[in-house]
Amino acid sequence: MANKQGQIVASGAFQLFGSRRREQVSELLGDIFGRTDIEALASDWRGVVYFTLAEDESIDAETVFGFDASSGSSGELATLVDVLAAVRTGEVAEAVDVASFDAWRSATGTRALDMGACVPPALYEFLGGDPAERSVESEDLVTFVATAAAIMGRLEKLGVEPGDEIPDEVFDESYWQ
Repeated sequence: MANKQGQIVASGAFQLFGSRRREQVSELLGDIFGRTDIEALASDWRGVVYFTLAEDESIDAETVFGFDASSGSSGELATLVDVLAAVRTGEVAEAVDVASFDAWRSATGTRALDMGACVPPALYEFLGGDPAERSVESEDLVTFVATAAAIMGRLEKLGVEPGDEIPDEVFDESYWQ
């Protein structure tokens, strides 16, 4: 993909990365997943990041995966050809729940999201948040994904299981220095 500028679909509901953002998000996802073959392609207004894997022989390099930092889930979604076709036709907007995005925009008076912005849940899903309850302000995608990964990593290091009470140490910066 030689896209240098990036492309925004449906007022920012879906954002196909330009080269600079692609490199930045690819590096972040590589750090999170411990891989060097991740190529970030895009994100959507909810903070879901779309990427491919270049060096995994068991997976077609054209397979697009999604990573939802709020829930911590990731999985195979489509092919690169299908995603790019959906961007060209604008159909990708329906796939990322443009109706909810438009409702959020209307409720907050936001015209559009800038490239690299997202609207995360008010509380991360893996901390018990509801994905339907969104922040009232947009946030930088890289900051959102990095923060979610850091909190999730802290929970894992502390041995916190689903349903456990969240220990104060998770949010205590001095504990992690």
